[in-house]
Amino acid sequence: MAAAGPRELRIRMYNVGFGDCFLLTFFYKASEKHVLVDFGSTAAPLRRKAQMGEIAADIESITKGRLDAIVVTHRHQDHISGFATNKAGNAPGDVIARISKDAVVIQPWTEDPTLKTNARAPNSAGSSGAKGLSALHVQSLDAMHKIADAVVKRVGAMQDGDESEEGEELSDSAGVPPDGQAFIPGLGVGPALRNRLGFLGETNLKNLSAVKNLMSMSDKHEYLSYGTKTSLSGGVLPGVKVHVLGPPTIEQYDAVSKQRSRDSAEFWQLQAAATKITAEETVERLFPDHPSVQADALPVSARWFVRNVKSMHATQLLELVRIVDSAMNNTSLILLFQIGEKLFLFPGDAQIENWEYALRAAPDSAAKRKLLSAVSLYKVGHHGSLNATPKSLWKLFKKKPKFIAMMSTRPGKHGDKRAHTEVPRQTLVDELEAHSELHVTTTLKGENALFEDVRVKL
Repeated sequence: MAAAGPRELRIRMYNVGFGDCFLLTFFYKASEKHVLVDFGSTAAPLRRKAQMGEIAADIESITKGRLDAIVVTHRHQDHISGFATNKAGNAPGDVIARISKDAVVIQPWTEDPTLKTNARAPNSAGSSGAKGLSALHVQSLDAMHKIADAVVKRVGAMQDGDESEEGEELSDSAGVPPDGQAFIPGLGVGPALRNRLGFLGETNLKNLSAVKNLMSMSDKHEYLSYGTKTSLSGGVLPGVKVHVLGPPTIEQYDAVSKQRSRDSAEFWQLQAAATKITAEETVERLFPDHPSVQADALPVSARWFVRNVKSMHATQLLELVRIVDSAMNNTSLILLFQIGEKLFLFPGDAQIENWEYALRAAPDSAAKRKLLSAVSLYKVGHHGSLNATPKSLWKLFKKKPKFIAMMSTRPGKHGDKRAHTEVPRQTLVDELEAHSELHVTTTLKGENALFEDVRVKL
């Protein structure tokens, strides 16, 4: 290790519930450097409230009022909600902005507000017809927020209508929604299905306050893609090399524009879906002054039909919002910090399509696999989602002595145990416990623990 390099790294994992917030402190001989990786949550911890203001105050205190860099892996609420501000100027995002005036703000290439409509790759001048691939990708990401917003509104309407028919449920012969729960009276949608719709919808809403704050809190911004250089390497962090392993651009690897489990579900089609679904929200009723026909006024046979149609519609919405969620995760930054022989991996919520470029498709993938096989610390992807730790990556980890794993999560908020999609996925947790030194926010010592520190000598 070069003499100018750090002597120790402390990773502080904050207990935000279902979300991520990590503060990396690099200890040098006569100074410290602080890098904040994400700050957000969509569900409070199980044993305490998610005190985002308390966390922001701790970050301000531990950094002595100066952050050197902020890494925002992607725009999901559970990674950026803490950056939101308020008119009083005392929100968590206001605190972070106050200590980040000289920080470099690092985000995926998809967040670059200067991307031109004829761009074929970030900040390039090449043209691909009427609209460049990268610009189209970004436009589709924005369209996804319209889908999410429409889904959230519909879930709200579902909840508002729950009292329209008291005590009525369908028999088993009428069919059961995919979540296996009893139908909500007058709705035809089980509570678990409705909750998943609401959770994924809210997660994918665009937090304009947080986004604008991140854009304005510093004059130094970097929008990274696979293989690009960053000022973190040797500049902001002397003696540290940072490898950018994701996300690839669409030109590098267009598989990130699709969801692996549904190859026909093209990313680009979400623009059309957003237009259609939001248009449906604004269509005026043909006879607005005429009272609606209540479900209990329909013939019994018609009620069966209407409820099943509603259930089918909700299931289709869930499939659509899952595609939205997956595509957004595939814009996630994957950063590998290298200090001498120690390697620290922070992949945000990157899923398989993002990962497989670095692991298999990139021209230098063999060199990247060699680096990943020597990882010293792994921030577990997507709060323990199985799809965020692909087997091809896990096999690289298992070849070495026990590494450190850090997982910020909260059970019961995402996925379904019966469908084996729960987050965190139990099979992954079992593997992590067997092959790593696992640190999880759900098992922090002390009922009111705000964070856990992991220190690594360099």
